[in-house]
Amino acid sequence: MSPSSGARGILKVKPKAMPKKLQPWQAYHALMYESRWKANVNTAWAEYKTAWTAEHPDKKPEKTRFEIMVDFMKEKFAAETEEMKNHCEEYRTARHVEQGTPGPATSESTRNADFQA
Repeated sequence: MSPSSGARGILKVKPKAMPKKLQPWQAYHALMYESRWKANVNTAWAEYKTAWTAEHPDKKPEKTRFEIMVDFMKEKFAAETEEMKNHCEEYRTARHVEQGTPGPATSESTRNADFQA
């Protein structure tokens, strides 16, 4: 069937795979970033940009703010107490189970019809 023939095939949509479990530092980020570390990350990013610009005035920084934030959060997570690390493990396990809960079972043709509607 060519697209110009007017005939339409059925869209084959694969069901979503179960999402991956967060990394421990990602769970820590989800729990602590806004309330505790966001201002520190902003400061670290500003300092990095300033230092980079001073040394390389005509070049774009090698790292992005996201990369600075990831490095910062990994470092802070590594220095956390066992209690916080256990809390992060509970969070990431609960979130993984919550996201991985399958929806109602439907046939492939029903799913395709829903997408085409």
